[in-house]
Amino acid sequence: MARVHRQNDDDDFIDPPQHNRATGRRKEGDEKKKRIRNRASQERLTTLTGRFTDDQKGAAAEMGMQALMNVRCTNLINPVCDWLGEIYDPASREFVIPGRGRLRLNEESVFCTLGVPRGQIKVPYEARTTHGDVFKMKLLMYLISAVFAPTTSLCPSNKCLPILAKLEDVKNMNWCKFIADFLHDAFSNKMYQNGCRLHLMLMYVDCLDLSTVDFTRTGGPPPTHKFAVSAWTINAVKAVLAADRLMAKHAIDYNMFGGPQNFGKWMDVHSTPSCPTERGHLLSI
Repeated sequence: MARVHRQNDDDDFIDPPQHNRATGRRKEGDEKKKRIRNRASQERLTTLTGRFTDDQKGAAAEMGMQALMNVRCTNLINPVCDWLGEIYDPASREFVIPGRGRLRLNEESVFCTLGVPRGQIKVPYEARTTHGDVFKMKLLMYLISAVFAPTTSLCPSNKCLPILAKLEDVKNMNWCKFIADFLHDAFSNKMYQNGCRLHLMLMYVDCLDLSTVDFTRTGGPPPTHKFAVSAWTINAVKAVLAADRLMAKHAIDYNMFGGPQNFGKWMDVHSTPSCPTERGHLLSI
């Protein structure tokens, strides 16, 4: 069983350029090896929610964010998220899995993964204003900047501010559509580092056929769940990816082929050329 290359929130900083020991100059092509850091962090989220009091969790529930108070996955497998961004088809809003099938990027898929509100009000991610309950404002700003719509910026976007002025409507806003549309826009513009990586990773592993996966060392497979975010641990995710032939190739050859784009081209040649058009819930490993 191939070992999955682990890249968590703390090891995806830009690599320092290498220098020629004789001249002290940068080697040619070093600028191409830099990796952009995504600001999403599941470890910080689980650490943060673990310290919340019952009253604070109640305040989160009032905004419809109770499922995220039970998030179990502490880290992200970033190469998987990069790969999913590369194989996304903007025209159909689907992730086309070579030789396996398709996964839709829509409100339903986000709801099944994260359990965030799917109301009738559009999320006002645009103008500038600020007031409201302090704790709810801080929590919402954090969730948007670190989970729902993280970018490569160090600072939270001021587009979050109009949402804070309408805290009473947060539970009735369509956060599922917001997350799906944010990912769609980012991937359509080849900005593969932006968007909700937690949804990408859990959506993928939760749609795989787990019947052949050995969960002995993880305490058993993910329990029956309404939302994937409340069931999957990072160890369970890694167990699935270790058994996944497609991800095993990805883990071994990812750096060798110069990043997710070149790897995708290589994989098209070395995997089944025809991709099923039906959109079944389970994808075979």
